[in-house]
Amino acid sequence: MDTQIGSARPAVIMIVEGRVPPDGREALEEFYGVAEPYFQDHGTTNVRLQWEDDDPRRFRAIFEYESEESFEEDDVRTRVDPQFMALRSRFLAHLDGIPVVSVWRETAKQYCADLVRAYWGLLDAREWIGLRAILADGVVFEWPAFNERVVGADAVVAAGQHAPQDWVVRVISVLACGEKAASQVSLQLEDGQEIILSTFWEVRHQRIARATEYWSTVGRDPRPGWRRAWSRPMR
Repeated sequence: MDTQIGSARPAVIMIVEGRVPPDGREALEEFYGVAEPYFQDHGTTNVRLQWEDDDPRRFRAIFEYESEESFEEDDVRTRVDPQFMALRSRFLAHLDGIPVVSVWRETAKQYCADLVRAYWGLLDAREWIGLRAILADGVVFEWPAFNERVVGADAVVAAGQHAPQDWVVRVISVLACGEKAASQVSLQLEDGQEIILSTFWEVRHQRIARATEYWSTVGRDPRPGWRRAWSRPMR
């Protein structure tokens, strides 16, 4: 489903990401078909509902606003309008878990956590032009476990483009304070491996300037013998 309602250049983009239960895709598409007139009547210039190729239960809903004012009005409406609150309750009932919401503003200062979420979303979608745009020219990515460093936005993007396997990204958490952030992400590779990435970010001038990343391959390393008396497998 790709619903277009307007063509104005957006000032604000809101992204809602989540999953539906088995056989829940059609129900969510029907919900957006019913809710579309409400969004159109209250300032949204464009609505798109996208589904992941690798996970048919995983979606990304994109809402575009032509001005900061229309987004702010809609944001207030989410808390005071009974009709919107009823729509939100119906929307959540279609989902398997709580969705993740991120907001991008063209004219406002970009929040550090939003940039990090945008990075993972663009990496997951292989949107290399968009990914390059949120990286500082001299960005530095480091992987201490591999004694490895990549310097420069073009090199970071090229490294991603030449990865030997496809992947599916699931953001577990993002915590941010000022211009620093930490994220925990699950990376599912096409060979079945699951890798947990713990990444520490620095943002300057609304661009990602540095990332230090630690990889843990789930279930591949043996439990330390000295701790087994008090521990048990997670899965």
